[in-house]
Amino acid sequence: MLTALLERPGQILSKAALEERLYGWGEGVESNALEVHVHKLRAKLGAGFIETVRGMGYRLGAEE
Repeated sequence: MLTALLERPGQILSKAALEERLYGWGEGVESNALEVHVHKLRAKLGAGFIETVRGMGYRLGAEE
């Protein structure tokens, strides 16, 4: 997930696009799996590193 975000800095990646990148087609994904990954990355990298864009997805945020 972090690699996908780093490859497109500043661009919003939808939840569906990130799930496809992480799990591929045809694999069952738990409903909150992506949120768990985001939570763990934020714990390691800082809360402002990954920004949630409500209704759209995630992007790299500006660390303040």
